[in-house]
Amino acid sequence: MLLISLRVPGREDHPATSMGLAEQKLVMDMVAWGGNVSSSVMIIFVNKILMNITGYGFKYATTLCALHYMACSISIWITQAVGGVKKVTLPFTDLLLFTATANMSIVSLNLSLMINRVGFYQIAKLLIVPFVCLVERFWLQRHFSRPVIASILIVVMGVGIVTVTDVQMGDNMLGLIVAGLSVVSSGMQQIFCRTMQQKHGLSSHELLSNTAPAQGWTLMLLGPFLDRYVSAGWVFNYDWNVPALSFLALSCACAVGVNVSQFMCLGRFSAVSYQVLGHSKTMLVLLGGWAFLGDQIGLKQFSGMALAVVGMVAYGIASNQKTAPPKERLAEAAPLLGKEKGGETRVDIQVHAGSQGSFGNTKKEEV
Repeated sequence: MLLISLRVPGREDHPATSMGLAEQKLVMDMVAWGGNVSSSVMIIFVNKILMNITGYGFKYATTLCALHYMACSISIWITQAVGGVKKVTLPFTDLLLFTATANMSIVSLNLSLMINRVGFYQIAKLLIVPFVCLVERFWLQRHFSRPVIASILIVVMGVGIVTVTDVQMGDNMLGLIVAGLSVVSSGMQQIFCRTMQQKHGLSSHELLSNTAPAQGWTLMLLGPFLDRYVSAGWVFNYDWNVPALSFLALSCACAVGVNVSQFMCLGRFSAVSYQVLGHSKTMLVLLGGWAFLGDQIGLKQFSGMALAVVGMVAYGIASNQKTAPPKERLAEAAPLLGKEKGGETRVDIQVHAGSQGSFGNTKKEEV
């Protein structure tokens, strides 16, 4: 049985208090998103130096991911030890499902990049957006308005113009299968980040404290063998040196920020919003390469970037002007579900009467 208490500022809540909560949420949303964008862009440039042949040549991508998750685990264990995050346990079946899906995403993306041409790899990554839309529509019963769908298509087209240079597949079906697995597993991992936080009433840090160690240990076991297949060399034979270790440590530090902020974002926003606005990181990486690494941006890339930015702005406007019935809007905007007790889950939702962002008359309902 699901009990939903709708509270609108007015009668029992002081308007100033409610507005303060709204401002706090806005600040936390900005912190989560800003942290994710900045850490994601930074780790790309750090990893370019670490993994490039002209840099330190650490070409073992899966092992690097394993080290990233182990660094996240250590940081969370330290936070738990000082009382910053409470220790909670995710049910084994859900932990197994999340870990298998997330690891499949990492492995399939690495294999897809190796087997397929870069253009087809980028096309597959762009297909994550429509896949997530379909899953949220038919599994999570989320409704998308026409302006939202149109803005998503504009973003995908813009990023496609920027990133896709060659759409040819490999010579066998293996590339298609691996690319398909990367789309499904990557999309489902992002959806699970949100739904499992809601299902068990966990914060982003509490969920990450369960999944990061599981992913770290499993990838640590699989990584050397997969990297041996992909790069034709064992990670154990890498020429370790102090500068390379320094960049490896910096990469792990960035990964902590990426993972923590990603779980925060996916707990606060839908997977579709995360995917759409996440392409802003692609634009920033291109601009950063142009500004600091001497990369060239042609007219085609500039046009694609401009189109993608227009789509992102349009998505932000359209997603705040939904035409769905009020009950559907409330269901989409619901925060994390409370912990289940006795078969009942109670959700407190603050509703602002009138236009979004305004504070009007109050009404209290129980469904």
